[in-house]
Amino acid sequence: MDLQKILNDILAIKPPNLFLRYIVERIQDDDYRGIHVSQHNRYDLERLTQILSGIYEVAANKQFRVPLGDDDGSREADCDEYYKIVATVNKQSGIGTINSLKKNFFVDFEKMRLLNRFDKDGNPVGKRGHIHYAQLTKDAISLITSDSIIERHKIFTDALDKLFADEITHLAETLYYSNYKNDPIGIYEFMLILSDDRPRIRDKKIALIDSYRELERWQQDKAIDLIKQYCDPENFPGNKTTQRDFGNWKNETQQIFTLLKNTVYFDITRSSLRLNTGIYGIFSEVQIKQRSLGAKHEYFERHELEKILTFELDHVVPFSSARNKVEFGLIDNWQNLVYLRKDKHAEKTKNNDRNIVLSATDKEIHFDDFDHKTRISVRNGATAAYSGKLAGNMQKYNREILKSVFGF
Repeated sequence: MDLQKILNDILAIKPPNLFLRYIVERIQDDDYRGIHVSQHNRYDLERLTQILSGIYEVAANKQFRVPLGDDDGSREADCDEYYKIVATVNKQSGIGTINSLKKNFFVDFEKMRLLNRFDKDGNPVGKRGHIHYAQLTKDAISLITSDSIIERHKIFTDALDKLFADEITHLAETLYYSNYKNDPIGIYEFMLILSDDRPRIRDKKIALIDSYRELERWQQDKAIDLIKQYCDPENFPGNKTTQRDFGNWKNETQQIFTLLKNTVYFDITRSSLRLNTGIYGIFSEVQIKQRSLGAKHEYFERHELEKILTFELDHVVPFSSARNKVEFGLIDNWQNLVYLRKDKHAEKTKNNDRNIVLSATDKEIHFDDFDHKTRISVRNGATAAYSGKLAGNMQKYNREILKSVFGF
C-alpha cells in the first residue's frame, strides 16, 4: 500500500486545513496514541471497587505474597492468599486471572496509589524489580469502605489523575476555558486530538477542534476512513512501537471513556464526553472551576510566572484531606500550591503526601511530615518556582489550613 499517497489524500480533503496537517504529522509519530492506559483493563468505579473489595476480603490491609512466574497450572509455595484473592475477585467482578491480576490490574493500581508492590525483602519495587508482595493502600481501603458516594468519587478521581499523570486535570482545564465548556466532544475528537499528551500540542487543542469542525461531515468521515487505512498494522513491519493500529487506538479511547465516566469532571456517553458542570453534576460548576483550574491560573498570576515544561503544580495539602466543602475550598486555593520540578513532585507524591508542613523563605522551601521524620527540600529557581516575596504568605496560609483541617 502506498502510505505516502494516503497522507497526501488526507491533506487534499481540504487544504490548508490545520487539523488535517496536524493528523498527518501525528500518525507518522511513534507516540501517535498519546494518553496511554491498558485497554485490557476494562473497569469503571463499580468494577474497581469489586476488585479491591475482593483483595480486602482475603488480605485486609496486610501484605500478601504474589507468585513470580506465569500460570502453568501449578501453584507456588506461600501464595495461597493470592490464589484465594483471584477466586474472590473473579466471583465478585467476573474478571481477573492469576496472570491478569498481577500483570495488568496491579500495575494500574500502583500508579493510582491504590496498591503498593514490594520485593522479597519488603522494599518498594521499581519498574524492573521482581514483585514478591503486594498490599492495599489507605486510599484503596477508604474507597471500598466509605459510606459517602462523593468521597468514593473523589478518591477515584484523584486515583485517575495519578494514573493519567494529571492529563485529566489538563483536559478539564482545556475544555473549561474554551467555547466547548458546555458542548459534547465526540469520541473521534477526543481520540484524534484531545488524547495527544505531547506538551507542544497542549495549547493547540482547541484550535484543532475548531479546525476539525470546519470540515463538512463527509470530509470528516473521509479523513477518518483514510486514517484507518494508514493505521493498519499490516502496513508496518516490526513491533507494536513502530506499527500503527487504529483498532487498538480506538479501544484505548473507549477504555479511557470508561474510566472517566465515574470521575467528578465528566459526563460520558458511549460516543461523547462533556464537562460535568451545572446543578446536576456531582460538584457544582463553581467547584469544578475551583478544582485545580482557577487556583492554578491565580498561582501563575500572583507569582508572576510562566509555565515551565519540566515543572508541575503541587497541592501542599492534598485534596484527599478534605472532609467537607469548606475544607475542600481551603485546600483548593492558590496559596496551597507550589510549582515543583517533576522529580521533586514525584518524590513528594511517592511519600504518600505526608510532607505537608511547609516552611518557606525566598530561597528555599522545606516540606516536613507532622513528626518531622522526613523532609523534602527545594530551591527557588532550581527545583521550585515561586515569588520570594510571597514566601511568608505561603507559610502562613499553610499553618492556617493545617490548623483548620488537622488541628495542627
